Amino acid sequence: MTTGTVAVSGVALAGCATDVHADTAMEESPNTAPVTLAAQIGSRAALGGSIAAAAVSEHSSSGLALGAASGVDAPPLAGKIQVGLRVTNPAVTVNANEPIDIGFSLYNEATHEPLANQLVKVQVKLPTGWATFKHLQTNAQGYASYTARVLTTTNVTAIFDGTDALQSAHSTNDATLNVRPQVANVAARLGSLAGDISVGSPRVSVPIASSSIGAKAVYLASLQAGKPYVYGAEGPSSFDCSGLVQYVFKQLGKSLPRTTDAQFAASTRVSQYNKQPGDLIFLGSPGNIYHVGIYAGDGKMWVAPHTGSVVKLQSIYTTSYYVGRF
Repeated sequence: MTTGTVAVSGVALAGCATDVHADTAMEESPNTAPVTLAAQIGSRAALGGSIAAAAVSEHSSSGLALGAASGVDAPPLAGKIQVGLRVTNPAVTVNANEPIDIGFSLYNEATHEPLANQLVKVQVKLPTGWATFKHLQTNAQGYASYTARVLTTTNVTAIFDGTDALQSAHSTNDATLNVRPQVANVAARLGSLAGDISVGSPRVSVPIASSSIGAKAVYLASLQAGKPYVYGAEGPSSFDCSGLVQYVFKQLGKSLPRTTDAQFAASTRVSQYNKQPGDLIFLGSPGNIYHVGIYAGDGKMWVAPHTGSVVKLQSIYTTSYYVGRF
């Protein structure tokens, strides 16, 4: 069983790459097989066979008896193995925030033998399309899984990009995680869940769509956890502080300025006591804002801190800061 961590804020919106086609799972890295040596040999052998056939035609009128050995047969081309991929528990019903293991099986479609040590991408369906949020590796039984916690009903699927020997595959079924109706207000839970994020834990939390743009911003930021800080970087593989903020909000259809000062100037001021998840935390003074993070609730923010560090969740370490909202 393969597990990992994706931070939770209450929505399943992946900032790494979303597809505008809501009903088509993304193929982020389509596999294009290179021309193999076997293919080259086959082509040359086929050419030899054509020449031999022409020779047979030319000499047969002269009464020459040519046997089967006169021609050159092309060896059969070795095709890729057809791969099957499926969700092992496609329909489950749970309480909100209740852990549930979602499994995937990868196998040889012809022999049904498991395909071990292969990477499978897990995707979640969002209003804007399918987004990859997790990579899993199959075990000796061709099985991989992660533990999800959801707040509202959602759909999850899987993609296998293929290899030189294996065809790519898309799961033949999706996992539908149904959440039982609850009296508690789901939106009110998002702030408390933000404090439960822990990078490096073996548990994966997968929150699903919320109408709150702030909650979505927090979740998008959490998906960048562990990516390195690089001055001037705008993502998706590395960020500086304002680059992370700009990248996250761009996924939500909002165009923010690039620098901390410009983001501060463009945002609406909010009291520290009224800040909400998704608001921006600015450090410095007007005209000299030197740092920015995305508030995650519970006194914490998602930030790209400094050179040598990575995107992470950390406490707001000072009482002297401004809050901005978009």
